[in-house]
Amino acid sequence: MNIILRKAFYSLPVNFRYVARRIAYLPQDLFTKRHPLMPPKGMIFTGAGNYIEIGKQFFGYFKNYGELTPDDSILDIGSGIGRMAVPFTKFLSEKGRFEGFDIVKSGVDWCNNNIAKKFPNFNFRLIPLKNDLYNLSTEEVASDLKFPYQNDTFDFVFLTSVFTHMMPDDLENYVKEIHRVLKKDKKCFATFFILDEECENSMSKNGHKNFPHKFGNYSLMDKAVKEANVGFQKEYILNLFAENGFEVTDFIRGNWSGAQPGILNEHQDILIIKKI
Repeated sequence: MNIILRKAFYSLPVNFRYVARRIAYLPQDLFTKRHPLMPPKGMIFTGAGNYIEIGKQFFGYFKNYGELTPDDSILDIGSGIGRMAVPFTKFLSEKGRFEGFDIVKSGVDWCNNNIAKKFPNFNFRLIPLKNDLYNLSTEEVASDLKFPYQNDTFDFVFLTSVFTHMMPDDLENYVKEIHRVLKKDKKCFATFFILDEECENSMSKNGHKNFPHKFGNYSLMDKAVKEANVGFQKEYILNLFAENGFEVTDFIRGNWSGAQPGILNEHQDILIIKKI
């Protein structure tokens, strides 16, 4: 989405953003054959690109960095409309478990009606939380959320394009909760926009995104819709994980800033963190 279209999209009321997308993709959705576990294009609110192929690509990362087995228990934070869940349907055994939660009702409903009904070890929960990009229908905030799962439950936790839409208080609470529900020595895969000297020198000249509005440990792309895109200072993020009982095992730079990306060449930066 270019800058002009992005500005226009963000200027719409939240509910109208979903309607605008449905209208824009209606012809394609009416006349294009889809994968049986792919929602209509107009319903997908979790980013551009090929829904099925991106899910497969990230599943490969999860399996590699998370050292997954078919019997594992998986938590998908910000499960969206199932893009990352779909490839797990061919991987997890009957002993395996997949839990997801999201703040957008249409995505959770689609996942439960199209994935969980076919795969009983998959479950998706709606947890409405206030977010000025996705949901303004509640005053409940992420900084107060206790995840609805027991301690030391999951073998692997992942968040794709979730921390990029959160303010620091929300992020800090989620890090604590991830530590609580993750088993010892197990890993979390999370994507960010991480700000350091290298990317800040590059992003205004070569970047796909820029974060000009600085507020200490974090910066915003757009002050009007602050949670649309949030970047965090690298030192702050690394200290936050260390203070909450994690070891950062991998930092893989994305290509969003125009700086030299890491081995995966994904858009967002990726951190692999291990509970110690």
